Amino acid sequence: MWDRDRLLAAFSKDTGITLKPEQIAMIEAYTGLLLDYNQRVNLTAITDRDEIWRKHVLDSLLLFLALEIPPAAKVIDIGTGAGIPGLILKIYRPDLEMALLESQNKKVAFLKKAVATLGLQGIECLWGRAEDIGRQKNYRESFDLAVSRGLAGMNTLAEYCLPFVRVGGFMIAYKGPGGEGELNAAARAIEILGGGTKKVWRGSLTGGQEVRQLIIIQKEHPTPPVYPRRPGLPAKRPLQ
Repeated sequence: MWDRDRLLAAFSKDTGITLKPEQIAMIEAYTGLLLDYNQRVNLTAITDRDEIWRKHVLDSLLLFLALEIPPAAKVIDIGTGAGIPGLILKIYRPDLEMALLESQNKKVAFLKKAVATLGLQGIECLWGRAEDIGRQKNYRESFDLAVSRGLAGMNTLAEYCLPFVRVGGFMIAYKGPGGEGELNAAARAIEILGGGTKKVWRGSLTGGQEVRQLIIIQKEHPTPPVYPRRPGLPAKRPLQ
């Protein structure tokens, strides 16, 4: 088992990403809040602090190796759950304008508590389904980047994410070793939804051998108005 400081030093050596002391303190406060709430609301199956750092925090930060995120970019985290990766991205890059979208109200209550406790600014906690919020004028095709981690297969995930992304922006899906296969199977769905250029970032988690793939899709055309379909359909009948 890795202790936090050794883990962070190894991660910095591997990636060039270094957290400031105040960011480490903020993430520690978040971790404490997460573990406290997790006794009442199912937020994470990982309850060891070192593993939370490794499998949640450092995993989230791999985004910055996969894509250069411009200053003050608008980012939405779809199906954020306990705020992973969105809260971690915001702590590391306070300039990002972040939205956290979650369909379970109990988890949104936790997110709001975490944002208030950490004193974060420029971050919005949204309660709703991607199929509904993605049709709203204030959110549709208004983000530079949509991210999602472990929510659904790529066919479904593209329908959740791409409606939020402006033309020229990106969606990124955090995946394991099967990510590239999912991407290939979802090629037509991605095209239908306005996606174009596709890229796969490959790496592994510091302190372990877990393979990580970040699937990067650039939005090249507006998403047709019929998408996303009504709640439940993208998961029940994924585009083929």
